[in-house]
Amino acid sequence: PGGGIGRRKGLKIPREQSRAGSTPALGKNMNKKIIIVLLSIYLAGCAKGIIPVPGTIMPERSDKTFSPESYGKHPDNYQKILKKFLQEKITNHSDAMVDFINKPSQMAINQLGDEFTGYRVCLSVNAKNRKSVYTGYKTHLFIINDGKVILHLFDSGLLKIPFELCVDRDESKTIYLDDIDDMPDKEITIDEMDKIDPHKEKTNKRLMKNIYILCKFNDIERTFVFNEYAMSLSESIGIDEAEFNNIKFSTTHIFGLRLNEEILINRISGSVTSTKSTTSIETGSCELLNSKKF
Repeated sequence: PGGGIGRRKGLKIPREQSRAGSTPALGKNMNKKIIIVLLSIYLAGCAKGIIPVPGTIMPERSDKTFSPESYGKHPDNYQKILKKFLQEKITNHSDAMVDFINKPSQMAINQLGDEFTGYRVCLSVNAKNRKSVYTGYKTHLFIINDGKVILHLFDSGLLKIPFELCVDRDESKTIYLDDIDDMPDKEITIDEMDKIDPHKEKTNKRLMKNIYILCKFNDIERTFVFNEYAMSLSESIGIDEAEFNNIKFSTTHIFGLRLNEEILINRISGSVTSTKSTTSIETGSCELLNSKKF
């Protein structure tokens, strides 16, 4: 409309490789379908919006049932597979930064009517353009089947990778907002991506923080400080800290020994027992606090 067809930004249409043994991840049929969609958008513009077209193209999780064999073998060397693939696809690959989003898992994807089965892996990639300027992190989705990338999609304006295709929610790995690291992790280059463990468990920052416990024995208040990461338990006596020894703890109890006193705190009920001898046993109740009052 209003002149010749300009070059439309957004969707990257991969071209078939001429080298032997290389297969375009999207395939010829996929290219044709994308061209048809682009042409439809152009015609829709000429028709002044009369023809309704989607604002983005989004792949979907297939609802069909496939045999286990259709997914191929698990890609144990998926980092090397993706490294080689991206080195061939990205012009300035030596400066490109990557962040692993997940591990390989079986998935079937429907993209423009075609079904792709294999092991899904998602990366966040920040690469430079031909002007050597970083374009920002974009989500890349890969389907690997028998050691080959058969589908490669990435956020590019017109094409959008849905959040649920790359992220499997796991409540056990959720953290509080205040526990997020202030400093980001070291970025990884494509040339280094097969030398690191992207899924190495990190120390939970919540375990490194002190837990302040206020216990009452009759009318007497006692304040304890517990640190699971440091395996320490102490009692605040005025401005002094009295350390307990032989610290033991589980998901339900905290135990400490100081001088001739044993302290046992129930982390579930908040009850506490102080034992100084077989005949001197006191019980009380504790309030488990997340932090200091002030």
